Amino acid sequence: MAGFNYKGTALVTGASSGLGAEFAKQIAEKGMDLVLVARSAEKLESLAKELSNKVKVTVIPADLARENAATAVKKETDSRGIEISLLVNNAGVGTYGRLQDIEPEKDHSMTMLNCVAPIDLTHAYLPGMLERKHGGLIFLSSIAGYQPTPYFAAYGATKTFNLMLGESLWEELKGTGVTSLVLSPGYTKTQFQETADVDLTPPGGFKMADEVVRLALRKLGRKLSVIPGKRNKVLAWSIRFTPRFMAAKTAGILSRPKQ
Repeated sequence: MAGFNYKGTALVTGASSGLGAEFAKQIAEKGMDLVLVARSAEKLESLAKELSNKVKVTVIPADLARENAATAVKKETDSRGIEISLLVNNAGVGTYGRLQDIEPEKDHSMTMLNCVAPIDLTHAYLPGMLERKHGGLIFLSSIAGYQPTPYFAAYGATKTFNLMLGESLWEELKGTGVTSLVLSPGYTKTQFQETADVDLTPPGGFKMADEVVRLALRKLGRKLSVIPGKRNKVLAWSIRFTPRFMAAKTAGILSRPKQ
């Protein structure tokens, strides 16, 4: 498929800020109606007001880290007669530090949001896309998903989950009219660092959210996976040729918490 040719309604999770809000804005520019999902009703309503002059916007406040959250979202869209043609599994958070120093509840909540929510939402909306023979899935991974990530151990593992899930579905869905894309950003200027309580200065600086999202939407339906930025691509793919112990050691040195 050349270019962006999706129609109907897109559901964007984590739409209240960062990459999620940027996905919503750029998808609206392409003429798709929107369902915006995140915890903050106030932020969602503000974004909906901004975009409602372009497309129809539906707001569904929900904490996707809770059990059965995806079922509740699907029930809400069904009750409104909304069919989802594009699912952007963007919502995610991170934790940082030595595993034993992180509150178990935080890692549990992160895993529910980063892993359980995307698979549950995909199960909820993929059958309808297959029936209509039209649709797209986007999964948010990270270059952290390509390598061991000391001090981001659980977070990196959740991103590997999304990487493998999205790339596997790309192959499974061939010939169905539905496609899957994995977006694996490096350091991107969003609120992630504040949420994860981490203050790192990445080599090469930050990518901007608008260029990251633009790349993903341009490659949807054309590639199984994209990594924004040449430096990030080199970093991700060089891991293939690096002994695992060396990759873990190097990452640990770069990410070790300040004493």
